[in-house]
Amino acid sequence: MVEAPVGDRLVRALSDLEAVTREVTVDDALAGLDEATLEVFWRDWPSLRGWAETLWQRLNDDLATPASPVTDPDLDEVGDGG
Repeated sequence: MVEAPVGDRLVRALSDLEAVTREVTVDDALAGLDEATLEVFWRDWPSLRGWAETLWQRLNDDLATPASPVTDPDLDEVGDGG
């Protein structure tokens, strides 16, 4: 079996997590999830959160930088002019 590219897997995981958040409130999750599931969440979430926050911050920083105008005079042609 061929593994999906990392981007596809990340989008699928985010979509699945978002669906869970729409279906279950935090209170219902605490009351209804079994202890093993809550333990895995408690154990794994800090590293997942840290990775996601770092990725988000780098993307945010990159997108916050305004685009630079093209400075190559060969690319700044306006037409025939005649």
